[in-house]
Amino acid sequence: MQVSHLSAALTQPLWVGDEVALKVMLDLTVYLEGPTERDFEFLLDLYESVCPPTRLREFKIAELPLWSSLAQPILTMHGRAAAAAGIRRPYFEPVRERIRQGRAFEAQYWDGQEIDVLSGSWSLNCRRIHLRSEGLFTFARLLLPLDTELDVLVSTAVAIAENVPLHSGHGGLAFVYEPLLLDDAFDAIYSRARRFWGVDIEHMNGTLPLTKDGIKGVNWITLVGNAFALKPDIRTTLASLRDVPSVTTTRHKQAYVLIAGDCPSACDRNRPDASDVPYVAVANALAPLFLTGHPDFPGERFAASGNTMGWIRRFFDPAGWR
Repeated sequence: MQVSHLSAALTQPLWVGDEVALKVMLDLTVYLEGPTERDFEFLLDLYESVCPPTRLREFKIAELPLWSSLAQPILTMHGRAAAAAGIRRPYFEPVRERIRQGRAFEAQYWDGQEIDVLSGSWSLNCRRIHLRSEGLFTFARLLLPLDTELDVLVSTAVAIAENVPLHSGHGGLAFVYEPLLLDDAFDAIYSRARRFWGVDIEHMNGTLPLTKDGIKGVNWITLVGNAFALKPDIRTTLASLRDVPSVTTTRHKQAYVLIAGDCPSACDRNRPDASDVPYVAVANALAPLFLTGHPDFPGERFAASGNTMGWIRRFFDPAGWR
């Protein structure tokens, strides 16, 4: 099954001059507890198992300023030593060393398809930041073209929930933007998000440092890590979701996976239907976990309105985003 029946008002890219600033793709974002080296290797194996082989082309790490070809990788000193020792993916050896040392890192795969390629691209972005007063924060984000089979998104979420310790996560439709056109993109996101409630807004700089405190929100797929899921009130509401016919709830070793409906919905407020009902049910069940504060998203419109939290809470407090 694939995503279908999306409005042209949503799928039409935003052009700024002769550049695409914004479009919609499929996304799976997970906020991780670690990762350990084992977790990191699992995520790489998982991505390589779902990414079409012809789309596995380039990688990037913090030590290299530019993307490098997997066919002819640029290797650091650690990478060359790993290659000589026969270690798989030697180009990521500097990342393993950073994980061992408890440091920030960057590890990315990308197929080289720029944002203006309308068919979309494949990528994996796994990063950890280190805030001096607050510690380490990590995310892994998978971006897929809109025409990808939805089973890929679900199976990937389930595999992570079974194998990798995490705080929370979400997957489904998401706005994807060109960072060099950040303000223009977010002003357009503001307008589109007012109409299409089922599309995620990502600004990792603001969100990532908050992910140990609560969840940013829900999407078609929502992951709830054990530390959150085992809170007494959340345990009760998670159990109640099993009685909601349009919500699928499964428990795994590291997290619960909640799926709202048969396929991702844009939750178009101009064409209301019942597709937002499972999103609302999941949001209400998890309401005590939602963040109570978040920096304004970029762009003039979010700053002027001051209602970034209105967007975050939209499914269980709709008045704040209408």
